[in-house]
Amino acid sequence: MTPTQLFEAAAEGNLDFIRKHKEHYRDKNERGWTVLHFAARYGQLEVATFLSSQAGCDILAVNNEGKTAADVAEFWGHDKVSKVLKPPTPSVSNTQILEKDTSDSNNTLVSNFSQNITNFFAGSFLNRLSRYRNDYSILQRLAHSPQSKFILFSKLNPLFDKSNDNSVYLASYSEVASLVDMIYGENKNIEKAVSKDEPILVFLGVDERNAKGEEGVAYWALDVTPRGKCQESLEDLTKEFESRGLDFAPTLPKAFKIDMRLASVLAQARAMVDWNKRNAFCPGCGRVTASAEGGHKRVCPVPKEDESCISHNGGVHNFTYPRTDPVIIVCIVHPTEDKILLGRQKSWPGKMFSCIAGFVEAGESIEEAVRREAIEETGIVVDRVSYHSSQPWPFPNSLMFGFIAEAVTTDIKLEDKELESAVWFTRSEVLASLKGNKDSPFAMPAANAIAYKLVKTWAFEWSRVISAKI
Repeated sequence: MTPTQLFEAAAEGNLDFIRKHKEHYRDKNERGWTVLHFAARYGQLEVATFLSSQAGCDILAVNNEGKTAADVAEFWGHDKVSKVLKPPTPSVSNTQILEKDTSDSNNTLVSNFSQNITNFFAGSFLNRLSRYRNDYSILQRLAHSPQSKFILFSKLNPLFDKSNDNSVYLASYSEVASLVDMIYGENKNIEKAVSKDEPILVFLGVDERNAKGEEGVAYWALDVTPRGKCQESLEDLTKEFESRGLDFAPTLPKAFKIDMRLASVLAQARAMVDWNKRNAFCPGCGRVTASAEGGHKRVCPVPKEDESCISHNGGVHNFTYPRTDPVIIVCIVHPTEDKILLGRQKSWPGKMFSCIAGFVEAGESIEEAVRREAIEETGIVVDRVSYHSSQPWPFPNSLMFGFIAEAVTTDIKLEDKELESAVWFTRSEVLASLKGNKDSPFAMPAANAIAYKLVKTWAFEWSRVISAKI
């Protein structure tokens, strides 16, 4: 018997074969997959249930991409398998707010909190360890660690591995040593003048699933866009990667096809590289800014006694920190009929409709932004608002707050012309679209988008959500 035969048996659901080879439950293939990973990938619930109960099987084992079997099952939509493989929930701490359910004769403790919702581009497995950002010696050690992983970008396009299901390629220090050493080299003078050709390198955090702190695996974002004095060497580096079956490609839609937790790290990495590129110059005097705090702050290098830069005057204006723009997105419910309101922009593909969305403005709460965007884009007046969940959207730096809201009026008026059309869709029409019915009058956004999750919640779970009014 070879491990490959066992992996094939798990993928096919051959439990009888698997029972006979307990000594191989911890074996891994070249990609770090165990027999449990294969059962999870192909949704073999009976096999996964059996293996998770065996002493020789480690449900927390991770593959080369840092994914547990539960992560694999969740990514491929095998929810029942994922639930079986999730580690036991820790016991409730005394800091949680609990109450007795008087309707239960056993006085069961019931949490006041609803179930957590984690959308795509969220749910990172990294501990960001912000306390490390001001310690150059720690960052220097982590940057040179042979187990550190670097997500590379060229013109904001991440490096994907075509030979590994187009997953994000995680480079090692040895592959990018010359660039890393420009920031964290042994002979680096951190007081030297700032150079516009210095690479963008951002400390993202540490994967502590197998080891804590500096013993864990550090993740970094590194921009390798050819430019300046480094252009020729960076062009050579790009060609070398491409010769190995790697490819710098736009983040979307490829990111939606990789593991959700790795996608969240990719989202953080892209947002931070983009922010550093956009803030290369001081807004006060135009000088090249210096990277600080592991890439999470940029400062004007002009000495404080030099009054030629206004960024030094009044508080901490000499510091530039990463920005996040809040955006609301809302599924609007008809006040009297079983319908929801969706809109369409002219540039969208096919017959796609989605939820109403827009940026939160200065001096405005997110609830007020929901009501304003609804009336500006569709002429619909919205009253009660229920918060659902949020989704990072690093294109370049948004955070989307999702809501389901109740309309007061029903007459649609597209006065600001931002939308091509807006329509009240019935529940049957929505269900047809969610099921991918080609005869549906409209198409939904991608299933990983928060708009899809909002509509799906209304269609299947609205009775549970309406108790969470803001």
